[in-house]
Amino acid sequence: MSAPLVLARTAEVLADHHCPFKFAGTLSRVAELCARQTARSSGGKFITAYPDGDDDRLRALAEELHRVTEGLPGPGILSDRPYRPGSLVHYRFGAFQGVPMLGNEASYEVMLMAPDGSLDRDRREAWFSPPPWAPRDPFTGQRPEPPASGTTAPRPVRLNDRYVVRDVVRHAFTGGVYRATDERDGRSVIIKQARPHTGATATGTDICNARRHEAAMLEHFASSGRTPQLVALFEQQGELFLVQEAIAGVTLRQWVAGNITLEAVDDGGGEWGLPMALAERLATGLADLVELVHCEGFVLRDLNPNNVMVTEDHQLRLIDLELLSRPGERVVHAHTPGYAAPEQAAARACDGCPDPTADLYGLGATLLYLLTGVDPLLAPDDPPARPGRQRIAGLLDQLSRDNPAAQRYAPLVLALLHERPEERPGLADVRRALSGQARPAPPAVSTAVPRRPAGPELKQLTGDALEHLLATMTPDADRLWPPSPFGATSDPLNIQHGAAGVLGVLARALRAEPGAELREAVATAAGWIVRRTGREPRALPGLYFGRSGTAWALLDAAEALGDDTLADTAADLAHRIPLRWPNPDICHGSAGAGMTQLRFWEATGDQDFLRRAGEAAESVAAAAVRRDDRLLWPIPRDWPSNLAGLVHYGFAHGVAGTGTFLLAAGRATGESAYTELAEEAAQTLLTTAHHDGGAAYWTAGPSGGARKTNWCSGSSGIGTFLLRLWQQNGDARLRAGAEAAAIAVRRTRWHAGTAQCHGLAGDGEFLLDLAQACGQPRHTRWAEQLAVALHTRHAIRDGRVLAPDETGTSVVTDYGTGLSGVLAFLLRLRDGGPRLWLPRTLAGPYTAHTAGESGDRTGTEGR
Repeated sequence: MSAPLVLARTAEVLADHHCPFKFAGTLSRVAELCARQTARSSGGKFITAYPDGDDDRLRALAEELHRVTEGLPGPGILSDRPYRPGSLVHYRFGAFQGVPMLGNEASYEVMLMAPDGSLDRDRREAWFSPPPWAPRDPFTGQRPEPPASGTTAPRPVRLNDRYVVRDVVRHAFTGGVYRATDERDGRSVIIKQARPHTGATATGTDICNARRHEAAMLEHFASSGRTPQLVALFEQQGELFLVQEAIAGVTLRQWVAGNITLEAVDDGGGEWGLPMALAERLATGLADLVELVHCEGFVLRDLNPNNVMVTEDHQLRLIDLELLSRPGERVVHAHTPGYAAPEQAAARACDGCPDPTADLYGLGATLLYLLTGVDPLLAPDDPPARPGRQRIAGLLDQLSRDNPAAQRYAPLVLALLHERPEERPGLADVRRALSGQARPAPPAVSTAVPRRPAGPELKQLTGDALEHLLATMTPDADRLWPPSPFGATSDPLNIQHGAAGVLGVLARALRAEPGAELREAVATAAGWIVRRTGREPRALPGLYFGRSGTAWALLDAAEALGDDTLADTAADLAHRIPLRWPNPDICHGSAGAGMTQLRFWEATGDQDFLRRAGEAAESVAAAAVRRDDRLLWPIPRDWPSNLAGLVHYGFAHGVAGTGTFLLAAGRATGESAYTELAEEAAQTLLTTAHHDGGAAYWTAGPSGGARKTNWCSGSSGIGTFLLRLWQQNGDARLRAGAEAAAIAVRRTRWHAGTAQCHGLAGDGEFLLDLAQACGQPRHTRWAEQLAVALHTRHAIRDGRVLAPDETGTSVVTDYGTGLSGVLAFLLRLRDGGPRLWLPRTLAGPYTAHTAGESGDRTGTEGR
C-alpha cells in the first residue's frame, strides 16, 4: 500500500505551507476508507487539507502535492475533482469549519455561507457537486455547471460497445454491480465494476485483483453448471469490468422471504416453515455446493444466503466467487457476521485461509436461515458470558416450535455450528442427516429461554433494562445517555435518539412504581434537558425528531414528579414550536407539532393550545394531494432534506401518521373537514393493502418495494390509525384492516427487529392497542409472544439481561431504535395504560370531552 509514503511526502509539503490537515491514523482505517461499504461520498479520503482562500497559494500547494505524489498508486475520489487527470490530489468546495446547525432532519450539519450571507447545506454527493453560487473554479477558471434539470431522459450507458446497462443492482465505492443486455445476442448479463486501488489490502491487492480472481474461479467451475458462466473481462477508461451470465432466479435470502410458509392465525398454533420435502431438497443443494468447492481444493470463506441463487425449478447456483481460496493461502480477512466460524471471525486482518471446516459452520448458519428466515446473528455478551452455540440453541428452540422442518434439522444445524472445528460433522454425515439416515445427538446445552410469556425471565428483562438506564445516565456529559452512531449526530434532546425519549419512559416507570432512585433520575434528566433547551436556537416542530417531543417528555416528567414549575417550562417550550412546516409528517413536521399541542390542551385546559393544534391541522390539510384516487402527503421535493420527495403510507412519514393527527384534531376542535380527510386517508390505506392468508401488509409507499410490518412504514403503524378511526366511526372495515395488520405483525415476529420504530417494541404496542380497544385476549397473548422473541435475542451486559438495538448487534438506550423503546413496551405489557406519544383525545369512543376543560395536571400516563 502507498499510504505511508503518500503521508510522508504530503505531510512535509503541508507543514512547509503551514496548512492544517487531517489523515487516517492506521492502515486498517485506510482500508476502511477504501472498502466497498464506505459511502461513495467519502471513500478514499486518506488525507484532507484545509488551505486558506488565496487562489494563487492554493494552486501552488496543489501543484507541489501533485509532484511529490505523482506516480504513486491511490484511488480516485468520487465526490472531488482531480487536480489533473490521474492525480492523487483532488479538491471540492466545502465547509472547513463553522458552527454546526440543526438541519431539517434534526442532525447537525456544517453549513456553507453563500456570497449573499445565506446558509446552504454542504452537500456531499458521490460526484463533484459545488453549490451553484460557488466562485470560479480556481483550477479551471470556469463557474460550476448548474445541476441537471431532470427534464431529459439520460442516455443509456454502453460498455465495451456491446453491453447496455438496464439498472443498478448496487452502488459501491469499489464499483457498482449492474444488470445489462448483451446487444450481440440479446442475453441478460451481470456486470461488476472495479475501480483501481479501491478495496486495497495489506497484501498489495485491490478490487481489480479480486475481480480477476473471480473470473478465474468462474472459468475453473464453468463445467459444473453450478456457477454463472464467465462472459468477458475488459478494461474501459481505466476501470475493470467483469461480465457474467445472469442467473434466472433470486438470492436465497429473497427466496426464503417470499416463500417460507407463515404460521396459521389461530391461537391453536398451526405449522409454518418450508414443506419437508422442499427443505430437504434445498438443504441438500447447499451441501452439494460446499462439496463442489471442497472437491476442487478450495474454501468458500463466505457461504451465506446472499451468495446463493435459487432458480425457478429450485436448483441452487453459487455466485460471488471472489473469496474462494486454498487452505493455508495468505488471504485478507473477510466474512459475513453471523455466518463465519469463530476461528474465522477471530482471524487477523491478513492470515492463512481457514480450513474447509469453516465452511461447515457457514453451511449450518445458512441452513438455519433456510429453515426459519432468521439470521444467526446475536449481540455479543460483554463480558462474554455464554457460548455462542448455547445462544443459538435457545433461538432454535423457539423457532422450531410449530416448524417441522426446523425441528427435524435443528440437531444438525447445532452440530455444524459447534465452536470447535473438529466437532462439526463432515459432509458425508451431513448428507445422512438430511436424508434421515442419521440424526446428530441433541446438543447438551442449556437454552434458558422462557416457555411461558409471563415468566420471571421477562420480569428480569424489564427490571434490568430500567436498571441499565439509571446506571448509564451521565449528567455531566454532552449527551445524557450514550447514543447510537447515527444518534450521535442528532439533537440530544429529541425522542428518537435523545434524552426526551428515555425521560418519557422513566416518567412512566415512576408513575407505575414510585421510588426515590427513580424519582431522582427523572428529576435529573428533566433538569438536564431544561438547561440545554436554550442552547439550540432552532426549534424543529416534529414529535420524534423535534422540540415537540422534548416539550411532551418534560410535561410527562412534571406530572410524574408533581412539579408545576417544570410543567410551566414545558408549556412555554410547547408555545414556541413552529406549526406550519413544509414537511407535514409526524416525525419531523406539522402533524407531530399538532399532536403535542393537543397533549398540552388536554393537560392544561389552555384554549390557546387547542387553537394552535387547529393551526397545525390547517397546515397538514393544505399539504394533502390526490393521485390516482389516493390521498397522500408527499414531502416537498425542494425541501432541503434527505426526505425530500418522499411519499409514504406509514405512520412516521406518511398517510397513517397525518391521518391520525387529523382524526385527533377533528375530534378535539369539532372541525368535520379534518375527520373527513382522516376517513379518506383510511380509504387510501385499505385499498393499498396487500392481503396474504388473512394478513395485511403495505409497501412503504406508492412506488412499491418490500412489504413492511413496522410502525414506521408498515402494518403496525397503519393498523394504529385504522383502529382509532374505527373507534370513532364504527366502520367494520377499519377494524378488519387493523386486525389483519395484527396478523401480519404476529407472523413476522421472528423476522422483525427489536425497536419501536422498525420492530417488535412498536409492533407490540399496536397489539396492546388492539387488546385494549377490542377486548380480545388473543392480542395480549400475541404481544406476550413478541416479548418472548425480544428475550430470546437478549445480550448480557455487565450482568444485566438487555434487549439489543434494531441492528441486533449492540445495546443502545435510544427510544426509537434501542432499549428505552423496548422498555416502554414491556412496562405497558406489565402495567397496562395508554401508549406513549399519543394524546388522550384518541383513546376510546368520543363523548363530551372534558380533558380540555378541567385544567387537571394529573396526567394521562397512569396505570
